[in-house]
Amino acid sequence: MRAYRNLLKQLSEDAPEKLTRLPAEFLAAQSRWLLERDEIYVLEQVNKYVPVLAGLPMEAVARATGRALERGVVDDFCFLYAHLPPAGRPARDRIDRACARLARRGNAGGIEQIIAATGVRPVLDEETVLRSYNVLVAAGRLGAVDYMRQLSGVPVRFDADAAATGIRALLASGRHGALRKLARLADVEVRLDTREIHRAVAEAVTDGTLHDLAAALACLRPPPRIEGFTSVFRRLVSEERFAELPALFTVFTDADRESLDAPMWRRLLTSGSAPAVRFAFECCDDADLLAQQAVDAYALGVSSGDRVLVGLACERGGVPLRTEDARVLLGAALEDGDAWWLDFVAARLTALPAVDPDRAQLYLAQQAATRPQRVRRDAETLGVPWIPEVGEWLLALTEGRHEVAPASVGDTVAHPVAALVAQLPDPGDPADLTADGARAS
Repeated sequence: MRAYRNLLKQLSEDAPEKLTRLPAEFLAAQSRWLLERDEIYVLEQVNKYVPVLAGLPMEAVARATGRALERGVVDDFCFLYAHLPPAGRPARDRIDRACARLARRGNAGGIEQIIAATGVRPVLDEETVLRSYNVLVAAGRLGAVDYMRQLSGVPVRFDADAAATGIRALLASGRHGALRKLARLADVEVRLDTREIHRAVAEAVTDGTLHDLAAALACLRPPPRIEGFTSVFRRLVSEERFAELPALFTVFTDADRESLDAPMWRRLLTSGSAPAVRFAFECCDDADLLAQQAVDAYALGVSSGDRVLVGLACERGGVPLRTEDARVLLGAALEDGDAWWLDFVAARLTALPAVDPDRAQLYLAQQAATRPQRVRRDAETLGVPWIPEVGEWLLALTEGRHEVAPASVGDTVAHPVAALVAQLPDPGDPADLTADGARAS
């Protein structure tokens, strides 16, 4: 009865020692009642202290497991499933159907739990997966989108309406990094209400994340901007938060550079914040002041990996580019496809530093996809031969397209990592599954 259910729940949570002293017959009867009425959470709590589940009929446990699966109550299902013998567990097709329902609801976490509990990787059709992408994107859950992509192998596609909804959700929740990522993925026009932006700015000022918000808003199309510069500017100055001032010029249409006097420019340049120092080198007209701070700006750019700041320190501050610094920054530049940095380094050094061959091939593949006219010249600059098969394979891996065939050089010599991948078992090979559908370790 309900009163006993509440009693067992309270004892299991607050006084488990009293729970263990209850009559066995009473606990057995109440456990059957809990199982029949799908009160699995309470049953699980009681079972932590008294092994009541072992005394229940396995047929009844199997039926309750099936009901939990059909209803999508994942925690209940996983608990019950672990106590069933292999012969009593739900068939694979039932698990597939249940996971499809979870996918359509955007419950990627539930699917992950079921896989962990059962060892069964569900087979999901493309329509179901695309529906899940829309639901997850609209909720701003980009990590779950990537999980579904890895699970299904279906390339990520989503509707513009889902992207716009997701952008608003991420803005409202202050998840600026995810907002920037979604804006770059979606490339859709989103017209945000000025009240949404004002609220986000107010929260970012309070949280100290104004720079992250500004960077995210700049990725939207069109980049939304509002008025109200003066009040926020005065607050940041009064609180001596000078490193955050550059973000205002991205967010506010009425931002005025004349409000930055010489002492403020100096505070920006000595703030230790790479974005703030970069802004000063981009916008400040005091050449002498920039020259005074150029060495420190250069060192900050190198330590923070800010290639633009390093370039500005060299161009506007007269600092010579060191070969070792160029080498450190060149690796990341090649992965990012940063042709500007390659040109910058090549123009300032008599000999280019040695580069990682795979990074060079990845860079050349990125250029071949966007600016093919650069490929031959850049390969010569880097001092490597352009091997399209390897570069395209590395680019596919970078973009998450793991199903692309491993690369080979010509027809004979395999890329060492590709050769290793080719020897791994096919994750879909039925021979890799045990008799009850669990994956063999």
